[in-house]
Amino acid sequence: MLKKLETLLFTYVCVTACVVFATAVYITIFWPQATFGVEIIWQILSVSFLTSLGVCFYPKKEVSSKAALVSNILYYIYVNTVVLGCGIWFGWFYADNLPMVLGMLILIALVFILVSVIIWNRAKRMAILMNERLKGYQQKEAPDSPL
Repeated sequence: MLKKLETLLFTYVCVTACVVFATAVYITIFWPQATFGVEIIWQILSVSFLTSLGVCFYPKKEVSSKAALVSNILYYIYVNTVVLGCGIWFGWFYADNLPMVLGMLILIALVFILVSVIIWNRAKRMAILMNERLKGYQQKEAPDSPL
């Protein structure tokens, strides 16, 4: 449970950082003259949290490549649903404005890919560290061999 909470928190921080950057790009392109109130910060934080909750749907154990791909696709669909739904509700874009919708879809994809790469690299580093520690532990525990 603690590991899942740590993963959720790390994902939330990564998503929030990337979304702030993506928001700056989006606003610069589509709303350059706009002024925003503090509500935009709360909207970004809440949408980032909702999208980060999707990591809870990943399997707890190692799964096949096909199952992992299906999980990623479902998570990507979930992220798009949350962001586009909240975006319409918060008035971030107009659903009938194709360039705005495409801009949102492109930024969602870029943020999703960037966060996925960051999380994958973190998991890879942790696995390497765990294997090194396990190897060191096994060397300490192994009786001296005459070889």
